[in-house]
Amino acid sequence: MKFAEKHVQINQKDKEIIFHARKSLLFNKNESWLKKGDQLFDVTMGAYDGAEICELVGCFILASLPAKYKKSDIGLYRDDGLGVQKTRNGQHGENIKKDFQKVFQKYDLEIIIQCNMKSVDYLDVTLDLSTGVYRPFRKPDNELSYVHVHSNHPPVILKQIPLSIQNRLSNLSSNEEIFKETVPYYDEALKRSGYNHNFVYTPKKNTGQRRNRKRNIIWFNPPYNNNIATDIGKQFLNLTKRHFPKNHKFHKIFNKNNVKVSYSCMPNMKAVINMHNTKISSSSEIINDNSTCNCAQKQNCPLQQGCLVKGVVYEATVTSDLHNYGEKRYIGLCESTFKKRYTSHKSTFNLERYRNNTALSAEIWRIKDLNGHPGVSWRIIRKAKPYTPNNKRCNLCLAEKFEIANFPGRNLLNKRSEIIAKCRHRRKFQLDIFEPPDVD
Repeated sequence: MKFAEKHVQINQKDKEIIFHARKSLLFNKNESWLKKGDQLFDVTMGAYDGAEICELVGCFILASLPAKYKKSDIGLYRDDGLGVQKTRNGQHGENIKKDFQKVFQKYDLEIIIQCNMKSVDYLDVTLDLSTGVYRPFRKPDNELSYVHVHSNHPPVILKQIPLSIQNRLSNLSSNEEIFKETVPYYDEALKRSGYNHNFVYTPKKNTGQRRNRKRNIIWFNPPYNNNIATDIGKQFLNLTKRHFPKNHKFHKIFNKNNVKVSYSCMPNMKAVINMHNTKISSSSEIINDNSTCNCAQKQNCPLQQGCLVKGVVYEATVTSDLHNYGEKRYIGLCESTFKKRYTSHKSTFNLERYRNNTALSAEIWRIKDLNGHPGVSWRIIRKAKPYTPNNKRCNLCLAEKFEIANFPGRNLLNKRSEIIAKCRHRRKFQLDIFEPPDVD
């Protein structure tokens, strides 16, 4: 960590988060298990940040090597390294090996080094210093298997599998002869999966740097299934063109240049099991239906004694005594109880420093500036569940966006940009907002 601070700025809170994330914890039935003694469980292989920590330690080791070794002659990927050094004899190579081992032993680490090699297998390529050629490499015990051509996957994915293999083998082969020597094994694996592809050597061309212009794209990813004969993508784009013509207020957001379709695969067995377990665990919770309101004066409850409802999309109707004002509507959501959200809205109505927090509060203060008296009534439109890491979908945000986009008339206070806003509920599952516990 001290080494990293020399290159990037790391505050104390980030340090506590990183150190806390390196702990290996064990839970069973909402109870934490502790080892005998003061030590925690060892950090296991396959931790979520294992690759990042491995690269950080690798960079630290490279910086700790003696100055006589050029860092440009050493390559590092995760926990595999490859270095090129000019040696006079075998003993010189052994001396280099001992220097590296001393550095690792200094930090209580171990390393396996093979030196005096002219040919080496590194990751998925074999490099030969004697001939200067390189070829694809695979482990002898690695049996190749690909998605079957008749599997329930989008046709684009099935079409790209042979092409991606061809491009990869071409990039890892220094010439066409090596490419043809490597192809038969991969061709046989593809044929076992039902593909009939003719491999063609396509050397990588250096086209130089291309200017990449990023466009804000809204992707529609419907799940693909062979049993469905309807062209979902075509129908969706036709609906977008029909319901958002050029004169529509949302045409700048929903048009053929900003909306694209890309099929996704159906949930795998892991996702199905997670959704099933979530459903079972949530249904087993005890819910007290009697506690729907805790207002001191029940007659003044904003939702007719239902203010403790959670996970809802609500609508606020604004009225005023101004001339020809009519009614204006505002659509919002709340993951917690509606009463908490209602209390927050009241603060923005009464304290001017919060007047621009929401479009609703801005309208209330605009009425006050015109010497009018605003009135607000509330109702629940629908209920929905917020974001969960199991299904990676927030039905609550989707429901709010649907109600805003489907609102009839032009008296809606919500802004157009709210339809493409990111989900705010998934942030609480990120590591950077974790508050480490106070330690005495």
